[in-house]
Amino acid sequence: MVCQKCGHKNENGAKFCSACGEKFNEQVVQTGVPIWMWIVLIVSCITIGGVGYGFWDYYNEEKNVHNYKEVSSDARHIEQAAVVEKEERQEQYTEGVDRVTLIKEVQQKVFTVLTSYGQGSGFLYKKGGYVITNAHVVDGEVDVAVRNTQGQEFAATVIGISEHYDIALLYVPDYQNEEPLGIETEVSPIGLEVIAFGSPQGFENSASIGYITGHNRDMEVDRFIYKQIYQIDAQIDQGSSGGPLVDAETGKVVGINSLLYTSETSTNFGFSIPFYSMIEQFDKWSEQPMSREDILAVTGVHEQYSYYEEPVDVDIDMVLAGQFVQSFRMYYELALNESNFNWVADMLAAGSSAYEELEDYVADVSYERHEFYFIMNDVLDVAYENGNYYVDMNETFDFYSGTGDYQYYDRHKTYTVIIDEYGAFKIADIHIH
Repeated sequence: MVCQKCGHKNENGAKFCSACGEKFNEQVVQTGVPIWMWIVLIVSCITIGGVGYGFWDYYNEEKNVHNYKEVSSDARHIEQAAVVEKEERQEQYTEGVDRVTLIKEVQQKVFTVLTSYGQGSGFLYKKGGYVITNAHVVDGEVDVAVRNTQGQEFAATVIGISEHYDIALLYVPDYQNEEPLGIETEVSPIGLEVIAFGSPQGFENSASIGYITGHNRDMEVDRFIYKQIYQIDAQIDQGSSGGPLVDAETGKVVGINSLLYTSETSTNFGFSIPFYSMIEQFDKWSEQPMSREDILAVTGVHEQYSYYEEPVDVDIDMVLAGQFVQSFRMYYELALNESNFNWVADMLAAGSSAYEELEDYVADVSYERHEFYFIMNDVLDVAYENGNYYVDMNETFDFYSGTGDYQYYDRHKTYTVIIDEYGAFKIADIHIH
């Protein structure tokens, strides 16, 4: 060890310098390594250790963040899948609601056409207050009336009627500012889902869903020529004449309901005049109305509505009872989807089991956002016994709950139908087999 005062070299471990007697500093470590070096070494180790720990912590943190991102990504995928599924369910629900909305909107522009000898149907065409109907509905008259869905009646004038085709045009001043129904100007395909509107057998504001089942049917009935008309399985009857046949998706008018085929051995089906084939004539009348004299000259009241290929001797009331139940099912769908029992209240016998059960059921499902979409509504058989009609039905429908659950139903039911004191059909009982 070297003395810091005189520079004499001393042996290790000496406390005093052998040359000058200077006492060595106690801070000098006996091993010859200064304390400051140990301090520097220790601080360096601590620093390096801290950096290493920090790097390791950063690495773990980054790893955790990466793992979190992966977990978050998976969670987002699951969440997005749930959103898509919910949107799909909502879309299905919305489609059902749109069908209901379409029917309600079309009905606002469909009328019961009233004449001195009967009634038919009609619909608003072309802005200006023009209403289309069949020629046989107003044949022989000029001044008639139309009744809307609210029961209001308005004066109407026949301004066009064909000698050869079963079409006529009315002018209704009170509706000249109302928007008309849309029209389809092209041929509609077989298989197109359609809705027939009108007042069959006086049941106003009726709507029946079906399909175009045939094309290019030509026939002559009395003095009228029907060319390339659509064959349909949507339910129509006397009083449906002149009502619109509407595309169930677009709401556009594709035809004018005009004829009914019925026989003892087959199911009833109807015929509708393609709208595109008559547009030119309707536009001509709206621009140049016929005179009263010309309209009255086109006479020969059309007494035969239905087109019969063979004699019919079945009980007509049995047929009508079946059609009444089919019509009821359409309004029952509206009652369920709109949570409004009034859609079917007047079709049920007051105080009957059917009235009380359906009133309670509609109230129970009200505002739960359930969606009922009826698919098939077929009459299997109609029997008559002791003043009652028993209508066997096969009914299928899709059910979407408010939470998005789906279920398909296929049911066999028997409806007990009575005729009340006013001569109207009423449902008194519904039995599910």
